[in-house]
Amino acid sequence: MKSIKILLANTPWRKGNLYGIRAGSRWPFMTGLEPGQKIPGYLPFPFFLAYTAALLEKNGMEVMLIDALGEGMNDGEFLKKAAAFSADLTVLETSTPSINTDIAWLNRLKKNIPGSLYAFTGPHAGVFAAELMEKNQALDFVLHGEYEYITLGLARALQSDGPLLAVKGISRRENGKAVKNPPMPLHMDLDEMPWPARHFLPMKNYNDTFAGLPSPNVQVWASRGCPFGCIFCNWPISMYGGHSYRVRDYNDVISEIEWLIREYGFKAFYFDDDTFNIGKERIINLSREIKRRGINIPWAVMARADTTDLEVLSAMRESGLYAIKFGVESGDRKILENSGKKLDLDRVVESTAQAKQLGIKVHLTFTFGLPGETKESIENTIAFVKKVNPDSVQFSIVTPFPGTEYFEQLKAKNMITTYDWDKYDGANNAVIRTEALSEKDLERWHNRAIREWNLHMLTTRLMKNPLRSFINGLRKPGYTLVFIKNLLKGILGK
Repeated sequence: MKSIKILLANTPWRKGNLYGIRAGSRWPFMTGLEPGQKIPGYLPFPFFLAYTAALLEKNGMEVMLIDALGEGMNDGEFLKKAAAFSADLTVLETSTPSINTDIAWLNRLKKNIPGSLYAFTGPHAGVFAAELMEKNQALDFVLHGEYEYITLGLARALQSDGPLLAVKGISRRENGKAVKNPPMPLHMDLDEMPWPARHFLPMKNYNDTFAGLPSPNVQVWASRGCPFGCIFCNWPISMYGGHSYRVRDYNDVISEIEWLIREYGFKAFYFDDDTFNIGKERIINLSREIKRRGINIPWAVMARADTTDLEVLSAMRESGLYAIKFGVESGDRKILENSGKKLDLDRVVESTAQAKQLGIKVHLTFTFGLPGETKESIENTIAFVKKVNPDSVQFSIVTPFPGTEYFEQLKAKNMITTYDWDKYDGANNAVIRTEALSEKDLERWHNRAIREWNLHMLTTRLMKNPLRSFINGLRKPGYTLVFIKNLLKGILGK
């Protein structure tokens, strides 16, 4: 059996002062850099790439993982490092808003490293595999969905010169045409998978400092998937092929966290699960084990507000939970029902209040443009946010990524206003309309929501006690600057 070299890459993605967030992000987008920044303050960990690298290494493969966005590499630096490795198989993670850049990198790499075979991963590539392969002759494979074991199967076939038609989960070429093989069954036992290959990566660069979570912090997965049916959510369908929910042994998760703290000196950790808090007994046991092992640093989670209660929150808080993200999406009950979210808003109010009483910071996320959205429903959302009064909030405009049920619904109703993938940034651009609101209306309401929240923050917090704000300005470097910036945002909007 011959040896092969495999390159896994998150390629550069920049436009002027805008910096791409791709691998590791459920909602890929571009963000601006602050003066003097080489990388953004928020940067997700590239889990799929890192798990794939670890699995390949475990099976004796020669692997290189390059996260050019994580390292702040320019084009030349990335190309030089990739060319020096001279892979036999190059696997590139892609996304909808970066797909044009991804294709450009595919062709550039093929020109500089012609001896390699090239594969795309990611939801967008999976949806448009045949089209991408037909239009881009440099693209040899598309890996569909969760791709760790798919990559391993492909690598083994290439090593042994085995038949590609036997490799599950890929699209390949046959007589010049794109052919999709049968899917790879979802790997149910997450504990069989090695920990992510973090030794390739600039670990101190990956940060999620929402609500003031200390930095440097590290991101970990304790589970994969989500059993709920939100029609706009990308990963459950596109990456996991359904609404399965798989968990790791919490003892192994905590052992990984202990190793990360010991190895890198992290000051906090964050569970970046699709939905962390499913399974009350598991979450309580995990929390108690964190405390039992004496892990005395703050941590945070991404969670759902109606799958928790005071007992769970108390157990998490006792073991160091610092902050929690709840995805709410809308403060209008009809919109939540239309979108498949089916979230109990009364439980959101209750869980937020309970968390705050326990001293847990609460961050809520909302998106505008779900089915049936009107100015009245957005007004309901803004009013709801003020009523619940979380510590922080995020507003976005919904992006109907290809592969989601919402994309198909909007497409059928001719309510997608552009198929320029560069604009599908998952943040500020509207690429759809609703029955009641145009794309410009959605952008205006998005700006208004941000403006009203900033004013709410000023009137209820910063301006309520200006003396305390002044003292904080003396005690905490940068606090005064943040105060002034928030003041201007409150007055001027975004």
